[in-house]
Amino acid sequence: MKQDIRDLFKQGEDLKIPPVNHRVEFLDKLENQPKKKSNSFFWLRIAAIVVFALTVGISVFYNKPTEENVSPMIAQIEAVEAEYLEDIEKEWKNFLSIANDEVLVARFKKKLDELDSDYKEISIQFKNDTNNILVIEALVDNLQTRLQILRDIQEHIKILNQKSEQYEKSI
Repeated sequence: MKQDIRDLFKQGEDLKIPPVNHRVEFLDKLENQPKKKSNSFFWLRIAAIVVFALTVGISVFYNKPTEENVSPMIAQIEAVEAEYLEDIEKEWKNFLSIANDEVLVARFKKKLDELDSDYKEISIQFKNDTNNILVIEALVDNLQTRLQILRDIQEHIKILNQKSEQYEKSI
């Protein structure tokens, strides 16, 4: 079945001239075809963002800060740390004001002290390697965990206090 296409055109002259309505039919078929969404631009944008983020990240991480020149990233981390520590202290004081059980207070004080000692170890790792994003995430996770523990226990105490007030009113 191998044939040279040039031979086909030489044999039949009718093959050279398309039908009169060929163009219209072709355009109709083309328009009626299901359109495929091209995600290539979407993935191209994602790739560009990733490359840009990596470039900025690498340039920030490889510029080691000196004592006189603290990098903006370290300044941001310290600001976030200060904000979390302030919130933790505020939540702890709120917890102490609503907690009536000394055993409960001692248990949560111990848990928060353990998290604080872990945080200090992670801080030492961060000072040794400010370029490690996993250490930064561990710092933030530790602070978030402490804050969430305090908020959860306070919510629990409020619920218990509301139930005891309802119980006392029903008696």
